[in-house]
Amino acid sequence: MQALLAPLLELADHQEIVRDRQKEKGIIQVAGCTNSQKTHLMYALSDGCEYRVIAFSSEEKAKKAYEEYRIFTDEVYLYPARDLLFYYADIKGKVLTNRRMEVLRALIEKEAESPVTVITTMDAFLDGLPHPEEIRRERISLSGGDEINLTEFEARLSALGYERESQIEGPGQFAVRGGILDVFPLTEELPVRIELWGDGIDSIRSFDVESQRSVENLEEVTIYPAAENWEKGLGNVSFLDYFPREKTLLFLDEPLRLQEEGESVEEEYFHSRESRLEAGMEEEEEGLTVFETKTVIEKMNRYSGFGFTTLESKCGMFKVRETYSIQAKGVNPYNSSFELLTRDLKRMKRNGYRVVLISGSRTRAKRLAEDLRDYDLSSFYSEDMQRQVNPGEIMVSCGYVAEGYEYPMLKFVVISESDIFG
Repeated sequence: MQALLAPLLELADHQEIVRDRQKEKGIIQVAGCTNSQKTHLMYALSDGCEYRVIAFSSEEKAKKAYEEYRIFTDEVYLYPARDLLFYYADIKGKVLTNRRMEVLRALIEKEAESPVTVITTMDAFLDGLPHPEEIRRERISLSGGDEINLTEFEARLSALGYERESQIEGPGQFAVRGGILDVFPLTEELPVRIELWGDGIDSIRSFDVESQRSVENLEEVTIYPAAENWEKGLGNVSFLDYFPREKTLLFLDEPLRLQEEGESVEEEYFHSRESRLEAGMEEEEEGLTVFETKTVIEKMNRYSGFGFTTLESKCGMFKVRETYSIQAKGVNPYNSSFELLTRDLKRMKRNGYRVVLISGSRTRAKRLAEDLRDYDLSSFYSEDMQRQVNPGEIMVSCGYVAEGYEYPMLKFVVISESDIFG
């Protein structure tokens, strides 16, 4: 990632910030940040950290950051929050539970020291989850040759939120026909067919739902819960509790805004609950735990991390242990004017700027690099993000950046395709 990260090593406070990031608990406020540049700096400051948790105030911001972060690494997950007002009314079936359980699985199965990044929203920390040890204990692992009691196995699947059907059609379902057990594990792309010989497992195969044809023979399969509200002997925990404090860095986008969003969701939920009780409606949230925003922030203050703000400002209940300011700004849009773009790039070339231009298509990126060379610009196309960009050069690559950004003091700029064409 030298193309995007090397210039930051010249930032006056960079080494000091990295050195101090986990010395104490609480957040280091980094002021002067802007939009997509925050994602860039988040990745740069996370290097060498095992767990990275990035929190935004809205789902839209989280999704955008998730797409941007993938230019740096594939080991990134988007963890969606549940709507606490309609917790059990998942109109998308098991889709939301599936996406959340995939992230929990990745955290539970993570190999030691391998880095993982999770992007989410503040309200995702408010609802209670099964303790990670509970999920480890309750998940079902099957291998060829294992013996199972089919009746007990069916009861166990039901307890984990799986629904019995005559024929499975989607994740979170299972079906039994004689000595054949079909299960669609919530965290898998394909269902599996388990054939029994007596009480022993004779074979495990994945298969296609539509054609019912086998796809692949499997040696084993792990079945994770298809619900989040099953019986929990160890009690509920926040999603934040899935991350060990000493190995985790928090990256908080506009901390005060996070607090306000959490308090808003919390207030709306408890007000709605109170109104239903006053109206004599039955309590539907049995097994649902909702943590107060204050409690979540108190937990966050026991971690080390960063708070990224546009302006140097107060961060509410978040514990700020140090503040740094950087110079960064957005890129002015070119409104599809190639003349404006080339004029700006020539100015940057004269001033020794390093430019990275990101396009969403390889074909468009290659064509853009060729077109810029016709204007006597030192542009080249490369997918090797380890290649360092020299002063005066323009590297065009494929990826996604929502908005461009510039570090004036470093003479480094990233331009997105949307900056050029809108």
